[in-house]
Amino acid sequence: MGSCNYSAIGHGMTESEAHQDAVRKDRDEHGHEEGYNGGISSSRHEDDKSKCLVKPMRSKTCKVEKQVQKGARKWETVFVIEPKHKWGFSNGNYNPRKHVAVNTTQGDAIKKSKAMALEFGEEFSITIEKRLSSGDSRIASVAPKKSQIGKWQFTGTARC
Repeated sequence: MGSCNYSAIGHGMTESEAHQDAVRKDRDEHGHEEGYNGGISSSRHEDDKSKCLVKPMRSKTCKVEKQVQKGARKWETVFVIEPKHKWGFSNGNYNPRKHVAVNTTQGDAIKKSKAMALEFGEEFSITIEKRLSSGDSRIASVAPKKSQIGKWQFTGTARC
């Protein structure tokens, strides 16, 4: 076993992300070589030195795309029945539960939840909600403009 000097380039929004990127690229290129490939992936990172070559810049502006609605949006009142405990046991695993039933009247929702409580032996809750029955619910998409990814150079000594 000996030691080799290496130099590697990594990209990311932070130095840590860039270091992980450089290690991943080195492993992709050289494999793990049982920990002795002479690259950054076989370094102990104790004496690694890093130098920022391109400073990362998060976007400070957003682009907004408004969704044009044709016609009127129509809302309806619904009564949603859900298990009191959001997690349930099925197939040997705990799984998140989804809405169980949606009814258009409070009376129907209470009848249905009584039947479900007796059938499953569980407690259910009923909530009232407004839902869009026609039209598009999305009014806009907002996203940051493209950020500038940083670039770092890492140097050090690795096992080879």
